[in-house]
Amino acid sequence: MVDLSDTPAGAISRLDAAIARRGQTISLRRGGGALHTCKAVVRGYEPDQVVGLITLADRKVIVSPTGLGAFGLPQDGDDFAANGRLGKVQSDVNPIYLNDVLVRVEMRVRLA
Repeated sequence: MVDLSDTPAGAISRLDAAIARRGQTISLRRGGGALHTCKAVVRGYEPDQVVGLITLADRKVIVSPTGLGAFGLPQDGDDFAANGRLGKVQSDVNPIYLNDVLVRVEMRVRLA
């Protein structure tokens, strides 16, 4: 049996399972396009992390490429919604690759 722990498929599978356990439904929209919903892990920043461009109104959002599908990578200015709160994706979207395969996306969202 193949150990998937070091493969992109294994990393995505583990992230998908974690998001299924601890995630929540979010919505993303680019421009006037269609609303895209998926699950993500959404967390606030700790006070000691509020430095530079990060504020207490920001949230760290982790999404799997499985959930993003055809929407693709979130971009600066995309609309965001979760639990009735609205916001905007900020410019520091961090796509994470393993062996040239996208396995995770971390982004900062500023709530309105």
